[in-house]
Amino acid sequence: MLCFATTFFAQTATNTFYIDPIKGNDAATGTSKSHPFRTISQAQKALRKAIPTMNSDIYVWLSGGDYQLTEPIVFSNEDGGKNAYKVIYKACKNEQVNIHGGMTVNGWKLFDKTKNIWCATIPAGLESRQLFVDGVRAQRARSIGNEKRWIVSDSIGHLTSDLSFLKWKNPSNIECVYREIWTAPRCGVEQFKQVNDTTLRIEMKQPGWRYCRNKGITSARTPWYFENAYELMDESGEWYLDKTGAISGKANTLFYKPNDNQDINKLNFNLPLAEKLFVVKGESAEKPVQNLIFEGLNFSYTTWLRPNGNNGHSDAQNNVLRETKSAHGEMMADGAALSLHFAHNIKVENCSFTKLGCAGINMFAGCKNNVVNRSYFYDIAASGIQMGDYKRWKELDSDDSHFPVNKNVVLSGNKITNNHIENCGVEYRSSTGIAAAFPVDMLVQGNTVMNMPYSGMHIGWGWTTFPQTVMKNNRISHNFVQNVMLELADGGSIYTLGGNEKDQWSYINDNYMNRVMWGQCVYMDNGSSFFKIDNNVYKDGDDYNVKINSGSHDIHVTGVYSNKKQDLVGKTGCYNYSIDSTQIFSEENKAMVDNIRKNAGAFEHFQQAWSVYPNLLTYEAEHAEVGGKVYATAGIGTQVFGYSGMGFLAGFDRKALGELVFKFNVSKAGNYRLVLKYSAGKGWENKIQLAVNKTKSRELILKPTPSKSDWKNSITTVKLKKGVNTVRVFSTEINTSFLFFDKMCLIKEK
Repeated sequence: MLCFATTFFAQTATNTFYIDPIKGNDAATGTSKSHPFRTISQAQKALRKAIPTMNSDIYVWLSGGDYQLTEPIVFSNEDGGKNAYKVIYKACKNEQVNIHGGMTVNGWKLFDKTKNIWCATIPAGLESRQLFVDGVRAQRARSIGNEKRWIVSDSIGHLTSDLSFLKWKNPSNIECVYREIWTAPRCGVEQFKQVNDTTLRIEMKQPGWRYCRNKGITSARTPWYFENAYELMDESGEWYLDKTGAISGKANTLFYKPNDNQDINKLNFNLPLAEKLFVVKGESAEKPVQNLIFEGLNFSYTTWLRPNGNNGHSDAQNNVLRETKSAHGEMMADGAALSLHFAHNIKVENCSFTKLGCAGINMFAGCKNNVVNRSYFYDIAASGIQMGDYKRWKELDSDDSHFPVNKNVVLSGNKITNNHIENCGVEYRSSTGIAAAFPVDMLVQGNTVMNMPYSGMHIGWGWTTFPQTVMKNNRISHNFVQNVMLELADGGSIYTLGGNEKDQWSYINDNYMNRVMWGQCVYMDNGSSFFKIDNNVYKDGDDYNVKINSGSHDIHVTGVYSNKKQDLVGKTGCYNYSIDSTQIFSEENKAMVDNIRKNAGAFEHFQQAWSVYPNLLTYEAEHAEVGGKVYATAGIGTQVFGYSGMGFLAGFDRKALGELVFKFNVSKAGNYRLVLKYSAGKGWENKIQLAVNKTKSRELILKPTPSKSDWKNSITTVKLKKGVNTVRVFSTEINTSFLFFDKMCLIKEK
């Protein structure tokens, strides 16, 4: 796990506390490094006695190790800094402080030799929606995603001609996952019922099925795929939790199907159990908790159990849950490693948020002047950073109102700066990297946001419901947004919704946007107003550089630099807008374009997680750097199924040479088996080369597959050095038949 370096400052004994999860003792004084506390909660008790009379900043030094939490640490008013001083929880220099909510699973035994499925028993009452194996998120057993060909839907659920469902055990644990334009709702199965000799009824859980069908044109229809059934464990890396004992005869049994070359006794299994890790919550909007700093901490291994219930997961967009037609039925997904509520001057610095079952950070009402800076967000089931909830947003007395009567609840002055945010929405696909409901004086600057199934950033709410909202004076600048809209449609690199106050416009400037699949680069959706958009680079947007949708107004777009000349303005209700002519990349504007790129993005400057974290040895191809006419795509609109992750790479058939580049970080040099999953038409047998680092390239033999949805593995042995290695796959001749790459895996040879 990544640990960011921190600097150790000596403090006076009365203002310094120490925690060591290995050598500590909660009966100790905790005021010296030789007598540390063992737990954060015990240190919290001591701090509460010191805070009222603090006359300088108080430091809490955390030694390296695992801080396992079974319930969240809650920081209330008595835990924040007083007298204008701060309370600072900080990792000791160069030590990895891992705050996590998971448990290790041991005792694996072979269950099905033919299928290579193993099992282990966990304590009764435990539940999780995630399993991590050697730090990599395993896939809950699922189907390949081609269900629409034999299923129809109605108000009760689905009808199908496939009677094999009757043999499935634990039907009430199964979920149907849907993909409906810009949403990806989920709903549980209640039971299977045979209707007649040829028809089966899949009855869905209520009221969740009603909620999922109550979302207009994005209402759930037929499943994209089925998930969480033992009968679907047909791919290596899949897992399943049987709480009833229906599969093996023993309740609370966990099943896992390893790769053929994996030694299950040498794997580390982590089952997340906690839904939140840190909660910072003040007494009220008028009495907030203040002046807390978290620095150098690694947050990981959470789950989020709400979708297991009868309500399902009926997302509207941006992973906002919508359960009725009124605003009462909209809410944020309330699961995050760090939650802030009625919190002022809270700073998150140099932290990491990884391997999470819901969001990284949630900010609720009354959050002001908080800072998230130089932090790393990676492998997150929902959104990276979400600011603001959506409960009763149409009503003025709500804490989450579009224009609240109580101005103390407004989210204002929050700063999201210099963060690297990658692979969010890996389970709840309509999630985004950075989102804000009705922000005021917000700064989103210098962030890298990449590899998202939906939008990179989602700002605002409300469509054209109201002429304006409390939003004003926000600035989104110098961000690098790459490879978004991989699986869903109708979003963008930077997406806005609803209006600003007319007297204080918001700005979107000096951002570099690269590779947008099923959407726009900047998308001013319904009701967006009072925006100035200036000096942005728009590269390889699938649809438009800037789209101004119906009902939007008072938007001025200048400084449009792109390799495509395509902009769109809605024809209904748009006024007071202007868009400069697109400046196609050229020698005349090269210096400007290069300068915007140079100054956009986070402190690591586009370094993907695979080159930062060691031993992430499964790399989804859609996240690779690409060349030629190669592009990332997904099943939406392609009728290609059976891929892993968010999609796959295509475009080798577009009469141009293409390439993809992976960067792996390995902790040990040596020989590795490189497994490349692909689907290919005829004629690719001798037209693809593989090059590792600076060694001479070699030919890959890619035999044709029966169809586009059939996948094969090309396996070769490569020699890797310790540290970052570059793997390049490229074509040497043009071929017009299809060629897709899904993922690349490395397996250390013995």
